[in-house]
This record gives sequence, structure tokens and C-alpha cells, in this order.
Amino acid sequence: MLETENTNLKEGIKSSILNQRLLNIQPVEKLVLIDQIIEVIGRLIAEGDLKPGDTLPSERDLSEMLKVSRTSVRQALKALDVLGVLEISPGSRTFLNKSISKLLINPLKFMTLMHDVTTLELFGTRKIIEVALARSAAVNANKADIKKMRNTLKIAEDNLNDPKRYVLVEMEFHDDIFKAAGDRVLSAIMASINNLLLESREKSANLFTNLKDSLNQHTKIFEAIKEKDSDKAGNAMLDHLTKVEHLFLDNKIFDNNKK
Repeated sequence: MLETENTNLKEGIKSSILNQRLLNIQPVEKLVLIDQIIEVIGRLIAEGDLKPGDTLPSERDLSEMLKVSRTSVRQALKALDVLGVLEISPGSRTFLNKSISKLLINPLKFMTLMHDVTTLELFGTRKIIEVALARSAAVNANKADIKKMRNTLKIAEDNLNDPKRYVLVEMEFHDDIFKAAGDRVLSAIMASINNLLLESREKSANLFTNLKDSLNQHTKIFEAIKEKDSDKAGNAMLDHLTKVEHLFLDNKIFDNNKK
């Protein structure tokens, strides 16, 4: 049943495009109004009246404040929800998102879909950013960051006989590095890319036949960060990711370089 509905939807979209009717889904005035509501909320954020974690007024209150219909408010809020600006829970309040990375996940996802960006390309981007973050972590990591990384590596060591669990802990170690680096923009980009690469990482769980070698690679990264040696940390991260990349390629995790 679902497959039939999906086929009908695809045919409907193709027909709409061929008939050049897709751009007339909503009146121009309504689209402009929704855009203006989004602009107002954006201005409130820019001026500091709305901060991450703040609760927005209800649809009814916003409708009265802005002198627009609740339908227009609802559509504007939904658009901001899709962009990751807001968190909307059915029957609950609407919050301004605290997570920077959530602002990037959907735009990056659609970029990969629309422009056929491969997982291999995403992994190449991951190498560039994570090397930079490892270097920054070596400069900026404090005692609490070092302790967190050490504890995560200990948990990884305790799970050498459980590949799936090990991969999850390994991802946590990389997150520790992102936080220690202190670069919120690069960390958010990396978190978003990791979200897109999640499937390939899950597929790789059973490929790590020598988890001790993987643990040693992560330990080298950790030691370099602890020693505040940025060059050594960057090189250790690049070496680790290059080995993972070769492992993925050899086992066709990238599916012949396609998504």
C-alpha cells in the first residue's frame, strides 16, 4: 500500500513539473507573509530578544501580536522547525534550538541528495575538518577535557570484544575532541557530517577485526592532545582517518563511491 502511494506521489510530482504548475501551490501573497513572519523571528534572535532555549509565544499569541492568521504562523514555525531553528513538540511549547549542529543537518542532507554528493566526498571533508579540530584540541583542551577523553578511551578498551559498542564509544571520543577544540562552527559542521555518515559507520562495525589497533590509533591522538602537540595530534588524526577510509574502500562501504 505504501509503495503504491509513493509511486503515485512521484508520478504526481513529475506531472506537476511537466505542467509547470508546481510554483503555484500557494498564492504569492501568502508566501511573502510567511517569509515576513520568519524575518520578524530572525530579527528578534539577532537583537537578543530570543535566545537558544527560550520558549516562543503560542501560535494564538503570535497570531495576535503579528496580526496574521494562525495558519500563516503555523507554516512559518514549521519552516523554521525543518531548518532546525526551532524544536516543536506536538501538544507542547515551541523552543529556540540550543543545538548549532541541528541547524545544519537538513540543509546538508538536501545538498547531498540534490547534488549527488557521495559518502566518499563527505568522508574527505571529515578528514579535513577533524584534523583541524584535533590540532585545535591540542591547543585548547583543559584538564576536564583530557579527563573525559581518557575515560572514554577506557570504556573503549573495555569493549574490545563488542565491535558495535566499540564503534559507538569511538564516536564519543571524537565528539570529546570536537568539544575540547572550542570551535563551535567546525564542531557543528562535523556533527552534521557525522549524522550523514552514520549509516556507513554502522556498516563498518563488523569490519574492525583488530580493535586493538584502532584503540592504539585513538590513544596516539589522545597522547598528542595531552602533550599539547598540535602537529602530532593532526598527523595522528589524519593517519587514523586514512586507515579507516582505506578499510571502507576495500570493503566497499562507500558502495562504489556512491551514497
